[in-house]
Amino acid sequence: MADSGATLARARAAHDQGRLTEAVPLYREVLAREPGNTDALQLLGRAMAALGQTQQAVRLIEAAAQLQPSNPAIQANLGGALSAAGRHAEALSCYDRALALQPDLAGAHRGRGMALMRVGKPAAALVSFLEAARLAPEDDQAQNGAGVALERLHRPDEARHCFERALALNPRNAEAHHNLGLIEAAAGRHAEALTSVERALALQPNQPALHGNRGTELLALGRQAEALASFDHALRLAPQDAAVHRNRGLALAILKRHSEALASFDRALELAPQQFDAHLQRGIALAALERYQESLESFDQALARDPNSADALNNRGAVLVRLFRPHDALPDFARSIALRPDYAEAFTNAGIALRGLGRYQEALNHLDRALSIRPDDVTATWTKALLKLAMGEFRGGWPLYESRLKLAHMQQLQRAFAAPRWTGAQPLAGKTLLVHADEGLGDTLQFCRYLPVLEARDARVVFEVQPTLKPILGSLAMRGALVGRGELLPEYDLHIPLLSLPLALRTEIATIPGGVPYLKVDPVAVRSWGERLAELPGRKVGLNWHGNPEAEKFSALDARSFPLAAAAPLARVAGVSLVSLQKGPGAGQRSEVEFGHALAQLADPLRMGPEEMAAETAAIIMGLDLLITCDTALAHLAGALGARVWVALQSVPDWRWLIDRDDSPWYPTMRLFRQRTPGDWPELFERVTAELRALA
Repeated sequence: MADSGATLARARAAHDQGRLTEAVPLYREVLAREPGNTDALQLLGRAMAALGQTQQAVRLIEAAAQLQPSNPAIQANLGGALSAAGRHAEALSCYDRALALQPDLAGAHRGRGMALMRVGKPAAALVSFLEAARLAPEDDQAQNGAGVALERLHRPDEARHCFERALALNPRNAEAHHNLGLIEAAAGRHAEALTSVERALALQPNQPALHGNRGTELLALGRQAEALASFDHALRLAPQDAAVHRNRGLALAILKRHSEALASFDRALELAPQQFDAHLQRGIALAALERYQESLESFDQALARDPNSADALNNRGAVLVRLFRPHDALPDFARSIALRPDYAEAFTNAGIALRGLGRYQEALNHLDRALSIRPDDVTATWTKALLKLAMGEFRGGWPLYESRLKLAHMQQLQRAFAAPRWTGAQPLAGKTLLVHADEGLGDTLQFCRYLPVLEARDARVVFEVQPTLKPILGSLAMRGALVGRGELLPEYDLHIPLLSLPLALRTEIATIPGGVPYLKVDPVAVRSWGERLAELPGRKVGLNWHGNPEAEKFSALDARSFPLAAAAPLARVAGVSLVSLQKGPGAGQRSEVEFGHALAQLADPLRMGPEEMAAETAAIIMGLDLLITCDTALAHLAGALGARVWVALQSVPDWRWLIDRDDSPWYPTMRLFRQRTPGDWPELFERVTAELRALA
């Protein structure tokens, strides 16, 4: 007996110090000598429970309870083992027996509270935790349990006080640190939450939930790369945690690593197929990858799990717009707004869809509603600018058009300037003004017309342009310096983005600077290409059908390019020779259409660059009788050269072509042909063909 007592004492000491692998064989040694030693049975049971072997723990402590059925401590310990095994109702019965035997047994009250929490009875659990804390004021776990119950009862301030009390009693209570972090996170105090979670992690560095929650707080603080590292650590410890896979996907999505994000969402759904948020985020990732049909299917899956999700409805509608189905998108936006009346993004998206349907006033109403909720919404402001300008309301449109500089793809191009911005108010006489091209090639070709206006105000102008345009813009009637982007700039006093000049100069439709041509082509190049064109019979009609696909990504409903096959009727017009001016993307369509042989290719479609545009494309345009083009830079080049040009426009085109006009106040030699039905290019080309036949 003496030997068993000493061995049991050594086992207890190891157990109390957390050295369970040492304690377990010592307990077994005692039981080998004394199978009925209740202390060894129940203590070994507690050790096995701590090691996760809950079924064995229950058997051991049940054996102790059979030997001493009136021992309240053994009943309480059996309750703990049963609760750890998920047998909470039986655990509660054990705790009740323990408390019937000893009503002031604080540990039984605390254990009872924990079991009650497991069965979803936080109010009853709170009573047990508070009683445990009254009986044992220094019990940090009782305080922590009370905090958890209070949090479930939506009493966060009282919960915080309990967690803080638990930590005052025991600063090494990792669970209390963690729970305090969760309370802070729910209140939006993410820096404080991160501090608490990291304190818990210092105490329990191998706890996967702590790494996962650390990642969540870092994500909320905008520290995505660190969050990703935490999620990866959590998954090394617990690779089957679907929520962490989902959160890892969120971090990757914010980092614009959408393919990797998609893989994380897919893994989350393998582990938890019913997880609504993973379906939602998967749809968003697929949309970012421009896989719109798959994205739509993911949003449908999300809505099957939560039909009243305003976010899922809004995102589904946005994808329908991207699929050129704005009419189908409107019910989604309406439902989203009904569910969340202050949902600014849904109002904005509805405005975009309505614009795509040509319902301009309704679109403006929705955008105004979005801006009343979120006045700094860049997308809403930008879309409203496009509507105002398209409707010819330049006075209201130009100030809103400045929001373009805050769009995500534009912000990447922003840089610091060494001089103040010119607003139009400061005198220009004797000043050097840097005008820098801030959008696409077509925009620069259209708005370079303003440079002589500035020089008429006695400004010394430095014009910074895309290198591709520098040779052709060398023909612009300006006295100042023309600089390619990336070249060393001379000193300047003021600066302004090129497309902010209409605002600074208060341009109205009636005051658009006129006079074409304002660009010219080297006569030698014109003569050279003219000789080649002269070999073709009849009228020479250029054709350009495809714009820059990258540029079309930034506006949901832009579909400016038309398929070359839609222009087939032009090849049947007698007395006309068609000439391809298509370069780069889309040039391959010439070999895919039946009339490709009738479409002359005078220049290399893969040769693009500064000299090509000035000495080749522009010179060919000058030798044509007519250019027919989609809405691309070539339309602006032809207009600036004063060449005859017909532009084929989608039903709701870019703002600069205004509404319901077949002419352009920007280019007097231009004629506009608009789709009458969205996407119906064949009907448009029937009209173009009829007009071409009359011309020929």
